[in-house]
Amino acid sequence: MNKVAIQNAEDSRFSAFWKIYNSSFPLNERRSLDDQIRVLLNSDYCLEVWIDNSETIAGLIGWWNCGDLRFVEHFAISPDFRSAGFGSRFLSAWIAESKTTVLLEIEPITDETTKRRQNFYKRLGFVDNNIVYFQPPYHKTTQEIKLLLMSYPKPISNDCYERFKLKQQTEIMAIFD
Repeated sequence: MNKVAIQNAEDSRFSAFWKIYNSSFPLNERRSLDDQIRVLLNSDYCLEVWIDNSETIAGLIGWWNCGDLRFVEHFAISPDFRSAGFGSRFLSAWIAESKTTVLLEIEPITDETTKRRQNFYKRLGFVDNNIVYFQPPYHKTTQEIKLLLMSYPKPISNDCYERFKLKQQTEIMAIFD
């Protein structure tokens, strides 16, 4: 598998990415097509996909460079590649490239599926953060949602969280206003 960056909607892989993205995240956790195209223009945002030899997308990661941390906004494995260990391999390799703390959001633990997701990240070395966190809405018609923050390799400090929150409010989610 090779990892490649998608830098604009004209990239031949963008439509396949968009299909996986739309099927992997509920409306209140994903951008509209126009907003996703706009965010690709931001120099702190990176959209990467893992492809096999036939150019089929096996997984995706959309992340932000937030200075002292990398914020994973979206991570998903294509349904055709799930349950084969690709998610662990992809994310482990991606984390190994990072010289900074990695931060991501997960849904609150309410059932077996959300517990499995939390355990997946814990097996990779992520830890829970004791921060009350609400993800801002992606759309004017949706509400903010309470999520849990996990980070690698250790919990983030309150100062780090405040810097992340400011970047999220002023840049990451600001394009949706």
